[in-house]
Amino acid sequence: MAYETINVTEMSPACGAIIEGIDLSQDLTNRQFDEIHEALLDRTVIVFRDQDLTPDQQVAFARRFGEPQPAAVSGFEKSKDNPEIDILEYDVENPPHVTRDLWHTDFAGTERPTMGTVLYAKDIPPRGGDTVRVNMAAAYEALSDRMRAHLEGLEAYHDSNQPYGVHVRPEMYEADKGTDHLLEERKHYIPALHPVIRTHPVTGKKGLFVNESMTAFIKDMDRRESDFLLRYLFDYLRTPEFQYRHKWKTNDLAVWDNRLSLHYALFDYTDHRLMHRIVIQGAVPHA
Repeated sequence: MAYETINVTEMSPACGAIIEGIDLSQDLTNRQFDEIHEALLDRTVIVFRDQDLTPDQQVAFARRFGEPQPAAVSGFEKSKDNPEIDILEYDVENPPHVTRDLWHTDFAGTERPTMGTVLYAKDIPPRGGDTVRVNMAAAYEALSDRMRAHLEGLEAYHDSNQPYGVHVRPEMYEADKGTDHLLEERKHYIPALHPVIRTHPVTGKKGLFVNESMTAFIKDMDRRESDFLLRYLFDYLRTPEFQYRHKWKTNDLAVWDNRLSLHYALFDYTDHRLMHRIVIQGAVPHA
C-alpha cells in the first residue's frame, strides 16, 4: 500500500508496522490521519517511535479514532488531570495483574468490546516487557475450508470475571483490600455472547473472535465438545506466523485494532515500566 504523508515499515507478514515521518504532538491534517487509519486497518498494530507527547496530546490523538471508554469501566489507576488515561506502572515489587491466561482481547466480556487502544510508553526497562500481538484475520484465513465451515454460525460466551476469579486472584477478594464490591458486581454480571467468527465493521474481513482469557464456552455445544474445540483454537492462535512481537522503547506510541486481534504482555522484567493507556469504545460484534 502506498502512502504519501507517512513512512510505513511492515514488521512481520501477518501484522505490525513502524510509522515514521510524523510528529503526533502537532495537529494532523485529515490526509495524515486517514493514512494512519488505513495503516492500522492494514497492519492491525502500528507503532510511532520517538514521540514526545503531553497527556492532553495523547488524548487528542486517541479521540481521532473514537470516543475514549469511560474511566469507570477500567479498574486501573487514572491520570489525575486526564481520567481517560489508565496508568499502567509496574516493577518487581508491583507486578501486573497475573492471571492464568494472558492471551486476550481487551474487554471481550462486555457487550461492546473496545475498538482499539492507544498505548504510550513513558518508561521502559532495558530488557524484557515485550508485547506479542496476533492478527485474528490472518489466523482465520489460514484455517482449512472444512474448519471455517464448522465454525461458521457458532457463538461463544465471554466472561470478564474468568481471569479474576477467587481461585485465580484470591487476594483481590480479601475484606481488608476494599474490594468487596467485586463479589456484588459478579452477582449481576452476565457473560457476553459473541460470534466465534467476527466480521470487521470497516474492512469486511472475517477473523476468529475467541481468547483463552475470557472465552468460556460455545453456545449449544456439549461442554466437552466446547472445551476441546476452544483448546484447539487457543493453541492455534499462538502460531508464530500470525504474530508480531514488539520490543518497546521509551516514547513509543502504539495503536492496535482490538476488533480482530489478541495480545500478550510479557512480565519478564524487574525494572520500572510505565505506560499510559487510552481505550477506544467499540461496537457490538457481528458475524
